[in-house]
Amino acid sequence: MYINESITKYIEDLAAKLPAPGGGSASGLSGALGTALLEMVCNFTAGKEKYKDVEQDILQHLDSLNNIRREFILLIDEDVKAYTHICSAFKSKDKKIIDKALKDGYYISLKVCELSKRALGIAMDLPEKGNANLLTDVGCGAELLKATFNSGVFNAEINLKGIEDKDFVSKEKTLLDTLKKEIEVLYKDAVTKTKKRME
Repeated sequence: MYINESITKYIEDLAAKLPAPGGGSASGLSGALGTALLEMVCNFTAGKEKYKDVEQDILQHLDSLNNIRREFILLIDEDVKAYTHICSAFKSKDKKIIDKALKDGYYISLKVCELSKRALGIAMDLPEKGNANLLTDVGCGAELLKATFNSGVFNAEINLKGIEDKDFVSKEKTLLDTLKKEIEVLYKDAVTKTKKRME
């Protein structure tokens, strides 16, 4: 389990000639990092007299972000397991087993996208309510989360490409298209607000 290893060990394995961890697992890490930055902003805002009027909003954001970060961390290892199962499934040459493994992998990538959206929804609120001294951390968090979302899409789409259940594929492609549009609005809003307050 990589979540119990050092970050150096994880990065070395990521760089090595190993089948996993790969992009899906790395997106879990980048999502956790982006979310942690937003948590830091909230932690430096909560309890300060200057931001007393938004204290409750910030505390709610902090609770949500903590949960999101923990879910991202779990995905670091869950994706490694899913990829291992996909490799085993293809060796079996059983179409049903392959479809099941690819769907499981897809759901992990979809979760990466959905968690990114949830975190970016909070990032959108922080430029105006968060500690002004940490505006760049809001921006960096938003950038990491957007990259995390895009990574999730790459992995989701490659899994869908191999699935033979066409009804499933069609339905999930529609869902992904919707998420892409929603994330673009959240990301642009968060970054625009951050840059405006930095002026």
